[in-house]
Amino acid sequence: MKLTVIHPAVYIIYYLVLIIFAFLFNNPYYLISLLVCVSVLITLQGISSEFKNLIRFFIPMSLLIIILNPLVSHVGVTKIYLMGNYFITLEAVTYGIIMSLSLLIILLLFTSYSNAVSYQEMLYIFSKKFPNISMIIIMALRFIPLLNFRLSEVNKVFQFDQKHSNNEKKDEGKIDKLKNTAKMLAVVVSWSLEESMLTANSMKARGYGITQRTSYLSFKFRKIDYYFMVIVLVSALVCIAGLLQGQGRIEIYPQLNFSFSENIFNMYYFSFLILLLPLIYLEFKERLVWH
Repeated sequence: MKLTVIHPAVYIIYYLVLIIFAFLFNNPYYLISLLVCVSVLITLQGISSEFKNLIRFFIPMSLLIIILNPLVSHVGVTKIYLMGNYFITLEAVTYGIIMSLSLLIILLLFTSYSNAVSYQEMLYIFSKKFPNISMIIIMALRFIPLLNFRLSEVNKVFQFDQKHSNNEKKDEGKIDKLKNTAKMLAVVVSWSLEESMLTANSMKARGYGITQRTSYLSFKFRKIDYYFMVIVLVSALVCIAGLLQGQGRIEIYPQLNFSFSENIFNMYYFSFLILLLPLIYLEFKERLVWH
């Protein structure tokens, strides 16, 4: 239970701004600051296990991006290695690293968002104006975790069956394991399709979409929501003003224009840090109160 309840619309706007900024800013100092703050936020939200699972999935994907980008993109003037008839350029390697870092931040922001805003709160915000679109988005967001849960349940049944079956299955090879995995996926897909049909029939029988949807949740804008929005909007506007002047972005192509000795401490960078802090402050305050 949270002591400080923020309106879900404020959360949605805040995370939307952060995700857009993760796309727009490509200065390493800005991206590293954003990554550190989001990691701290996730730790304070108590979802470190999701963070570890995401990192396990992300490391091979980021390595793939960093390796493939210089191989397929030969743009850039700083040649660092000759491979066949093509040069690997510093700009292509840098672009791959920046792109993978931005992708990691966006994935972490989605992880944090799913913890901060529940499905019911999303429906509360969007269902009155966009009932069908909001339902599709909610079902899409819920689909992957639900599929993962069902796969783990089916896997438990298969493992139980193998333990209590004859000993021949203990010596199964890679082909047998592949067949069992295909069987599990077939069961999960059949289960999901059947549940989807039941859900659709149930929604139709209950008259979904005939009248305006009601919700048992009720939120009102309070002082803290206005304070939160003022901090977010003012700091975001200052960051955008800085972005228009080239603050927070570096030129990668055709020649890398960045130095780690660059002085970034100005009002635009501090505004960017201020934008990252409100939610961390609230989560930190919650932990102090409860512990």
